[in-house]
Amino acid sequence: MMASKKTFKPGLFDIGLNIEKKLRGHYLDIYMKNLTHNLEVDPIYIKPATRNLIAFLLFHIDLGRTRARLMLEELIVDCPDELNALADLIYVYKKMGREKDAVTYTKKLESNKDDPLCQARSILGQAYALTYDLSDDHNKTPKTFLKDSWRTLSMEDNHTEQVIKANTLIVEAYKVLNTIPETAHEKKIKAKQKAVERFEIGIKKLEELNCSKEEISTWKHKLAVARSRMDTWRNREGDNIDIRSENCIKAFEDHSYVIDSLKSVENLEESLKLYLAKSCIYFAQMYTSRKNFMKKDQLSENVKKKIQDLNSLVDMARQLCPNNKTVLARYGRINVFYKQYLEAIKIYDKSIELLPDKYINWFAYSSRRDAFYYYSKELMRKNYHEKIIDNYLRCAYRDAEICLQSKCTQFCMLQMAEICFERAKPGIWFKCQEKNFIYEALEILHETLTTRDINNDARIYALLGKYYPYISEYRKSIESIKTVLELNKWNKTHPMNFTNLCKSFMCFYAESKNRNLLSEFRYMLKEAKKKKCDIWIRKALEMMYYDFPQMLSDLTENMIKWDVRGCEDIISNVLQMGINVHHHMRVKFKKRFQERNYQESDKNGSTEIQGLKSRESFEYDFFVLHSEEDKEWVNFMLLPQLEEYDDAINFKGCFPSRDFKPGEGIIDSMCKAINKSRKLLIILTPNNSRNKWMILFRDVCVLSMVKNKAKDKVVIPIVRKSCEIPDVLQPYVWIDFTKKSNWDWLRMALTVNLDRVL
Repeated sequence: MMASKKTFKPGLFDIGLNIEKKLRGHYLDIYMKNLTHNLEVDPIYIKPATRNLIAFLLFHIDLGRTRARLMLEELIVDCPDELNALADLIYVYKKMGREKDAVTYTKKLESNKDDPLCQARSILGQAYALTYDLSDDHNKTPKTFLKDSWRTLSMEDNHTEQVIKANTLIVEAYKVLNTIPETAHEKKIKAKQKAVERFEIGIKKLEELNCSKEEISTWKHKLAVARSRMDTWRNREGDNIDIRSENCIKAFEDHSYVIDSLKSVENLEESLKLYLAKSCIYFAQMYTSRKNFMKKDQLSENVKKKIQDLNSLVDMARQLCPNNKTVLARYGRINVFYKQYLEAIKIYDKSIELLPDKYINWFAYSSRRDAFYYYSKELMRKNYHEKIIDNYLRCAYRDAEICLQSKCTQFCMLQMAEICFERAKPGIWFKCQEKNFIYEALEILHETLTTRDINNDARIYALLGKYYPYISEYRKSIESIKTVLELNKWNKTHPMNFTNLCKSFMCFYAESKNRNLLSEFRYMLKEAKKKKCDIWIRKALEMMYYDFPQMLSDLTENMIKWDVRGCEDIISNVLQMGINVHHHMRVKFKKRFQERNYQESDKNGSTEIQGLKSRESFEYDFFVLHSEEDKEWVNFMLLPQLEEYDDAINFKGCFPSRDFKPGEGIIDSMCKAINKSRKLLIILTPNNSRNKWMILFRDVCVLSMVKNKAKDKVVIPIVRKSCEIPDVLQPYVWIDFTKKSNWDWLRMALTVNLDRVL
């Protein structure tokens, strides 16, 4: 108990509720409308926490500080020992320059902050605030970490220890910047976890102080809701089933406590009846949606009894609050789960009729949108009349528009994109009747990427990859789906992404006849082979055999010519299909197939690279020319992505900062390294494009590569930061790393012996 007193700090301004710029104005108005509505129906135990949160939001609105101050002052008059209100009011006074008032209220806070009951209610108030998704910045991201590191390094006080520490932080930030990004989902999970922990602490204190069952029940209900929200985000993040099961079981126990406690109270006030009804309906909805992954043997007997009689819980909720929008909306969700879509739509209609405000009753609109959409999909599967399906899609589109105008979550935007796609009436091989809806879907997805600052949500890129081909943007589709595969780490439960990727390649090749696409497609098939996705490969080859036989023939010849060892199994499968491949190519493959056991691997033990190298033997697969400012990026980003990416490839590079011997001439060392390297990578940034020494080194390296007439000697410029391409590098196609990391392109360029880099 003493430890908690020392560490506890009341107030909402220091617990991670940072209001982002995108939440100001419109979004804050929505939150406040919802909270104001809750204030009218919540029990007395919750009202101080709700008022405090409203004041916190008011503070972030333009010219809202005075309103926030007045609300906090009124709250302190009604609840003089409300610690969060006192701490928040002190914060507001200091921001307004009223130091004397801040000192006065600081004394009041100090006199009350050690009171166990005040402390418990303040902790619960903080937990209540954390259940709201006010921000995506509860914890520092790697990018923020990197900025802080540079700021430390740029301080006027250039103390040696500080500089060393800042440099260490920068290196660590580079290591995690792209390898373990913290998504918005992860941040929300952490915020809900923090809320759950504080709820548990506060409720335990109330129980120790023998507070009323009514008060404990209200907070138990909020705790169960926080657990449910945390599970929702964990589900989207693909979290561990065991963790989710344990969390849901605790939520059931909390709801069960609320039901049992409030049922036994005579003459229950209306606000507590609502909480009893909510716990009943939440309990039923949670079980219907989560029963498939829960470990039922770990449930208590009390919870099992309630599960056996779910219908009575639902009936109790509807009898207690027959006209409550939340109870109706949650009841509708139960019907959606059982695919009783028309019944669910009627329930949502009643909820919206009772409270048509799209901001306060946003949940009913979004749920009705989903019911319309899922029902239309079901009718599609049953081949119903097109007009009936289109009618339900129009209804889903109408509700989706309302959701975009109100709360507009990321999921709302994705659902709208999917509804638009279905309204476009897509057909086979990227044909559709209403192309304007495809454009609208793409606009929504791009707005999601830009306004939500999201760059690692695979669902968005999967939809982009799915929609782009319908407007003949095959290259963009390919890049989007490659991003999906990388983000999902080639998850075998998502074969449709690879199917869409193959279709885009096929249509792109049929349209452009660009033979470089064959090498790129071959690379993707090899990646699928390494990830043991043989079923995906077989389906792709079969699809190509029936719809694009000429491309399959060209692809087979490409594999035999350039990478027979790496594609041996794929070539064998293709030839067994009876595809038309030139006779001399068949002979060449059979000859290499017979000799495969007699060819020696290179000294790195890489049979993959041995088959790719030309007749000349090279010590290095590539040489990297970079400036001193790019040293950290090369060592900690480029090096692992190439040399440590896959044991089957084992690229070996030559890095000046690592492999040159001290004391030797730089130019001599470069010339020797280039002669031993198959390819030259040149890192381009604005600074090294102006540096005289870098210009000299670059010209020497390019000249050395040009003099060597080996067929697979290739120069690959990598534009890391936007800059002009030097004249000497204009003949070479460069790889763009300014907006995103194109590691797949780079690895493919190193793997394939191309005369030009893609």
